[in-house]
Amino acid sequence: MNSNRREKKRTAALDEIRSIAWKQIGELGAASLSLRGIAREMGMTAPALYRYYEDRDALVTALLTDAFTAFSSALEAGRDTCPPDDHPGRFHAMCKAYFTWAIQNPQRYALLFGTPLQGYLFAEELGPVAQRSFLVLQGVIGEAHAAGKINGEWAALRLPVRLTSQYESLRKIGMPYTPIVTHLALSVWSMIHGITSLHLQHYLTGFLQTEVEPFVDFEIKKITLMLGFA
Repeated sequence: MNSNRREKKRTAALDEIRSIAWKQIGELGAASLSLRGIAREMGMTAPALYRYYEDRDALVTALLTDAFTAFSSALEAGRDTCPPDDHPGRFHAMCKAYFTWAIQNPQRYALLFGTPLQGYLFAEELGPVAQRSFLVLQGVIGEAHAAGKINGEWAALRLPVRLTSQYESLRKIGMPYTPIVTHLALSVWSMIHGITSLHLQHYLTGFLQTEVEPFVDFEIKKITLMLGFA
């Protein structure tokens, strides 16, 4: 077998392993993830599976990489449905893309932002891929702020010295915007994550029945106004 065919076979096996892993997570939760169970479903021995992933944590890192990449791509696609000078439109579309991706991919979203897997330590190589999604959010707000299109009370806040210092330190690791932009991005993320999590836990439908989407759209509009987008 030539090297090209071997690589294709290996890639197909890696894809199948991750597909079965997501199936396990969807049916039984992330804590149920088992390399032995995946090996059984693929008709191979557990030691054979270790040729592809040396342990559970290596597989979890691969799953997180896939999920973060898909999530970030969805945010970028939402943002880019509006032209660069439509700052409020880009912000609204990106926030809606966040919510939509999460409800379409609840297992992936839960692995990204839900209860951490017991014993799993966040792999160092995940840093850049995890940071990408926040940079999308930060970038939409940062570009609007730089263009003078954010004029609300939030933008005029004086941050505590300790927070300012922390946000300045983040600029040294690749977050290029001013402390107030980073703070606004973190605030927005907290709110959108809260709305999304309430829906994924079925609380919003208990109150709103079939009217969840109008609620989400209204809340994003409210956040847009609170930020002072012009």
